[in-house]
Amino acid sequence: DGGGDASEDEADAAKEKAAPGATGAPDRALRIVADELASIRDRMPWAERFDVVPPTPLPFGEKKDDDDDDDEVVDVHDDLKREVAFYNLALESVAIAKLKCKQSSIPFSRPDDYFAEMVKTDDHMAKVKDRLIFESKKMEAFEQRKSNKEQQVRAKEARAHRAEAKARAKKDNLKAVDDWKREAASNGGGGDTALIDRLNKGVGKKRKAADKKFGFGGKRGRFKQTTNAGLDDYSGYKHKAGGTGNAKR
Repeated sequence: DGGGDASEDEADAAKEKAAPGATGAPDRALRIVADELASIRDRMPWAERFDVVPPTPLPFGEKKDDDDDDDEVVDVHDDLKREVAFYNLALESVAIAKLKCKQSSIPFSRPDDYFAEMVKTDDHMAKVKDRLIFESKKMEAFEQRKSNKEQQVRAKEARAHRAEAKARAKKDNLKAVDDWKREAASNGGGGDTALIDRLNKGVGKKRKAADKKFGFGGKRGRFKQTTNAGLDDYSGYKHKAGGTGNAKR
């Protein structure tokens, strides 16, 4: 019975291979081919394959409940974060590949006396450098113009605020004068005395005493003024006899 069952299975398998249009035959054939390739790959040494699969998965998709809070889910449409994720995975793969190369005694470092000819000529690289310097200066000039424009706008706003404050202060002063005029008119002309009293209210006692004693100033004395009488008066002149040249030693 066992031999009969085995022969029936082999017959069924032969029928499935002979009839590619049968249901499930292509899928089974693909599985067989994939398994055969996987077995061949597993039997080959790593030096013949050089395949590296990092253990860290790509951080794309939606965050699940069982994920750690530290795991950040990256939006696949975010170009910058997507490229950073690929870069980190590439670095991790390189570290794993270096370790496997050491284990397999495969050299991967460039020798000290290795000479590699540049793909680009020096003239071409000089043009690239000049272009980069030009773009950098262009960006600096743009940022400087932007900063100057912002400073001009802020200065204009500051001038407008100062002018507004000055106009407001002038308006308040004019209003105070009008109020004083109305108050003086209502008091029958006595507003001048009240105003003078308010102005003199800030004068200190020392200033009042000095004004009372010395007055409020006036014409100052000019004691050294030259006059005709003074020019003809030689009484204050002392003549030294003999002069300095005939002095005895």
